[in-house]
Amino acid sequence: MRGMGNGIGRKRILDVAINFSPVISAFIGILIGACFVALWGVSPIMFFAELVKGALGDRLAVGSTLNNAAPLLIAGSGTAIAFRAGANNIGQEGQLFLGGLGAATVSLLIPNLPGVIGIPAIFLVSFIFGMAFASIAVLFRLLKGVNELLVTLLLNYVGTLLVAAMVNGPFRSATNVSYPQTDAFGEQFLLTNWPQFGYMHSGIFIAVAVVLVSGYFLWFTPMGLRIRNVGLSPEASRTTGSNPTAIFVVAMLISGGLSGLAGGVEVIGRSELLRQGFGASLGFDSLAVALLGDINPFAVLPAGLFFGALRTGMQTMQRSIGIPSALLDLVKGVIMISIMVGGAIKLYVRLSGVKKQKRQVEDDNVETSKEQ
Repeated sequence: MRGMGNGIGRKRILDVAINFSPVISAFIGILIGACFVALWGVSPIMFFAELVKGALGDRLAVGSTLNNAAPLLIAGSGTAIAFRAGANNIGQEGQLFLGGLGAATVSLLIPNLPGVIGIPAIFLVSFIFGMAFASIAVLFRLLKGVNELLVTLLLNYVGTLLVAAMVNGPFRSATNVSYPQTDAFGEQFLLTNWPQFGYMHSGIFIAVAVVLVSGYFLWFTPMGLRIRNVGLSPEASRTTGSNPTAIFVVAMLISGGLSGLAGGVEVIGRSELLRQGFGASLGFDSLAVALLGDINPFAVLPAGLFFGALRTGMQTMQRSIGIPSALLDLVKGVIMISIMVGGAIKLYVRLSGVKKQKRQVEDDNVETSKEQ
């Protein structure tokens, strides 16, 4: 009995560790990052203190953290939906950039549009641009059988270069030639912001709404149930009347659209124009946010806030204690890799458990047939 109790206790501990593996992995990544910083000659204690102070030290820091979190929450929610359907969309960076281009397209081509129509139009066009960009990978998958993971990865470079081409060409500012960017948008196109809170903008409320709607959609609607079933087992989902191909298309388009929306919110929330490289690494960070949130839109909320704080803290740390940006990128990269490794281990353990249960069922069937 004592051995059985110890076995049950170890299993419970393992289950808890597996369930919280994204959080544990993020913590391990931060510790490893602190070791790299220590090699630079900065005390790990100072590293953690400056990181927290830079992200949450005052209301200006909190406002900046929320601004950094907003696009991560939106794109991370879309990524979670795609992954739940088994759609390997890792093209968030390119889709986000296309969303920013959509915002500039509306603002520059229809400059006299009133804000009450202009801002919703920007959101809609940004969503459509991101969705259209994701549809390229969908077409390659359906027509040529090319895995969407490869196509979306390559399209990230296409998306960023397309924006660079536009701000260096047709959309280039006629007045400011010091850096590739567009002319300023009309004030009616910009999101409300509060300077006393670090210029926090209203995009954070849009982001939270997207998280909640995405979570409700995925967990409490028939379509969300079909998406999750297809992600678990495409073949088994067919027995319930689902079409895995159609579900894949829907999930990819929603994911691309939300990444595009994230780009639109970033452009009109943080700036008054479109710059080359405006959202660098936001798309890749949103991928880590989805993994840290265990591809659950509801859990994306704390994960996105964590990464928003991480981005703000590191940006502040670069100024306060002089850590080079390359080292901070290395630290962030280590954290992201740790989260991904943790997710891979969690998936391996779950699949091993499923296979073990399947073998047990097969063995039981064999024993039953022998007895008969």
